[in-house]
Amino acid sequence: MTVDIAAETPGDSDAEETFETVGDPGDGPSIIYTAYFTAAEELVEHIRAADVLNLGFRVESYLVSPDDSADASQIEFEFTLLSELPVRGD
Repeated sequence: MTVDIAAETPGDSDAEETFETVGDPGDGPSIIYTAYFTAAEELVEHIRAADVLNLGFRVESYLVSPDDSADASQIEFEFTLLSELPVRGD
């Protein structure tokens, strides 16, 4: 599986942030922003910050294979910050 990300973030950061609005306001928590990470430490830092601010978040992970090497792959994370904690269904 190959995941294409629009562009690299300038600087030494492993994160790329995109801002988007999805769905109607009545559909649940709205998305504040989405960031992509290759380092788990940065992901954990964002999770802790969301917890301190009492905001919701969603994390997805992807296994990415570079175009030049089919054998080597790395994990990338998609972190989506939500405006509030999502409601859990029982």
